[in-house]
Amino acid sequence: MPSDVFLGLVTHPASRFPEAAGEGGLIRSLESALVGLGRSVEVAVVAENLWSPEVLVITPAEVRASIDAELAVEGRWRAYVRGAPLGADGRALLTVRRVWRRLKLAPPWRSSGQDADAGVRMVRRLANIELAHMRLMELAVRSDATWAVLLEDDAWVDDVPAFAQHLTSFLDSAEEVGRPQTMNLSESFTPRQLGIEHLLTEEALPGSGWRLFQAARPVTNTVCAVLYHRDFLEQVTATMRDIPLSPVIPIDFKVNEALMRMAKDVLPGACWVVSPAPIAQRSGVPNVLR
Repeated sequence: MPSDVFLGLVTHPASRFPEAAGEGGLIRSLESALVGLGRSVEVAVVAENLWSPEVLVITPAEVRASIDAELAVEGRWRAYVRGAPLGADGRALLTVRRVWRRLKLAPPWRSSGQDADAGVRMVRRLANIELAHMRLMELAVRSDATWAVLLEDDAWVDDVPAFAQHLTSFLDSAEEVGRPQTMNLSESFTPRQLGIEHLLTEEALPGSGWRLFQAARPVTNTVCAVLYHRDFLEQVTATMRDIPLSPVIPIDFKVNEALMRMAKDVLPGACWVVSPAPIAQRSGVPNVLR
């Protein structure tokens, strides 16, 4: 019989939050709270660094290509959120950032890279994060659980029983409110900072304990903590699998790229936002450094 909820955690050997996968960590505390509410739960932890030179050789050319690819996706995402092409100012800003980052991390006169180089370390870190997330997403899809909560190791909740109760209320009501497919449970930035406020419509959901919004089209915040319906996660995972690892971009933008490719096939209102977010991001940045 399928589980109600799959709980997944991405961490790594040098994590700043080594307790995350232990008994006192969020994932085990949340498992206990959900089981206490009558939910069946499956838990998986991906704790390895999965990159190796056999997976991807990281050269200065790869660093430069990764910088270019990240900023290209960011530009497309900004236009997608706006519903209009970027203006001259936006394009100029991305160009300046591209030149500055290339000069800082992989200047054109550098033809070979060392493991300690900042650019090589950046791409290696991003590759490890993406590979870990992809493995966790595939485990969640194979689990056949109806819902999946995917966490990074900097995710934290002060009152886990209350969070579990609110999550359960939301899942119980999901079919009645148009069957949401995904929802960010943490936020690096507010909807206003992300420029997505115009896409959001507030939805009342009695008993949820959260301030909830439907999005007119798929949007994201951070992959620190995300709720997925299994059907939607299967779509996202398949789409991401079709996007090559190289050039390497941050996992947040890789998910954004997948959602943009999927957008025409996703019904309005499938993506939900909860803000203020119930899960804190302890690192304070979108990705935990490796």
